[in-house]
Amino acid sequence: MKHHVKNIRKLAGLTLLFIFVSSKTYPDLPSITPEEAGFDSTKLAEVTNQADAVYEAGLIPNYVIALAKDGKVFFSASRGNRIIGEGDPVGMDTLFPLASMSKPVASSAIFKLIEEGKLSLDSELREFYPQFQSMFVAQNGDLDNQFQEAERAITILDLLTHTSGLEYAASIAGTGDVAELYDELGLINACISASDNMDLLSQVPLVGQPGQRWNYSVSLDVIGAVIEVVSGEPLGSYANRTIFEPLGIMDSGWRHTDDRLDTHYATLYNPPLPGEAAIGQIGGTGINWQLSESPRYSACPVGSEARIFDMGGSGLVGTATDYLVFSLMIANLGILDGIRILEENSVIAQTTQQVDAAQNLNGNASRLFGAGFGISLDPDNPSE
Repeated sequence: MKHHVKNIRKLAGLTLLFIFVSSKTYPDLPSITPEEAGFDSTKLAEVTNQADAVYEAGLIPNYVIALAKDGKVFFSASRGNRIIGEGDPVGMDTLFPLASMSKPVASSAIFKLIEEGKLSLDSELREFYPQFQSMFVAQNGDLDNQFQEAERAITILDLLTHTSGLEYAASIAGTGDVAELYDELGLINACISASDNMDLLSQVPLVGQPGQRWNYSVSLDVIGAVIEVVSGEPLGSYANRTIFEPLGIMDSGWRHTDDRLDTHYATLYNPPLPGEAAIGQIGGTGINWQLSESPRYSACPVGSEARIFDMGGSGLVGTATDYLVFSLMIANLGILDGIRILEENSVIAQTTQQVDAAQNLNGNASRLFGAGFGISLDPDNPSE
């Protein structure tokens, strides 16, 4: 366990913001030089060089990088516009679709409820959604095999550690028959209620016995549904009230007005789907863009007020500034600028390996999983 503080400072204070870039810093966070933070300016310049290379290859539409240590920003860089070939340059107030970086916020939100005594890591999903009372398992997601009865109920810890037996759709990260079934049913769907999503999900077999193996999945989306039942309000509303507002985070959330999205949102691009054309040359940028503005997110667009269900696994739309502040709170074990958001034990539980089944991700013994956070260890010195 002794490695978690050092490594979470790296993950939450640095790595989580590597995708997002800005040449400005958060006004309440002082700036220092890289050397004052213990880093080499010359080596950090290579970060910008590598980001530029990916950008100039047309593989990303823009980037914003902001790195901080002990509450002080020591490096930042940015390039690109909110819309390829036009619009405003990206910056610290640009709204980005944060995708799976929604997961740490959702896990922090459910730990707030745990601290309030509303549930525990051992609480069972069927307590909140009785639809999951009796589940069946199609081992490895193969619908041709004989189904097994689930040996036990799915717990909150199973969901947080991706050992629930749930899956992702094949169009996202899943494989096998069950993943294809997720696509056919449209799981998980922000256009319908949490309860309706759980009704559909509970009818699909699991791909493994609860607690027995790690499988990246919609588990954190389900956490969002649990938060809605337990707190009596959508995940976005609960996270805003208990985490964002106390930290002074004002611009990030699961839902935004159309006016705000029109003026601040960075358009979401993806690698082209099969049969879909890439953008190519546009706007006199001199870059051959290998991206498309994919229609897969057109229904109930990410960040819009048209969304009904705040999924815990994605859907958060926020700024680099705000996520840096959230990450610094995590890096400082739940407290920032004297404001305690989470108890220290809650952050430790999120950022420390929790179950044996989560020990080895994709064959990499240096990749662990806590109750909500992935943990990356230095392979040359994993004990620190």
